Amino acid sequence: MFDVIPPANQPTPSATALLLFDRAMRIRAISPEIVRAAQYLDGLSDNQLAELGINRSDIEDTINRYI
Repeated sequence: MFDVIPPANQPTPSATALLLFDRAMRIRAISPEIVRAAQYLDGLSDNQLAELGINRSDIEDTINRYI
């Protein structure tokens, strides 16, 4: 009898799904760039990494996570 009108400030479920999908695809698209950056940093010496405040194990974990 009455039409349900969703609140104006909340997206519809299909719009929410589309936003989540878009966000996931953007994250996936940047993962090769993350791996390249981590591989570059992995080539630095331990002293250079320490100057940047980065642990080598963090780099290795990042590479493993995105490959």
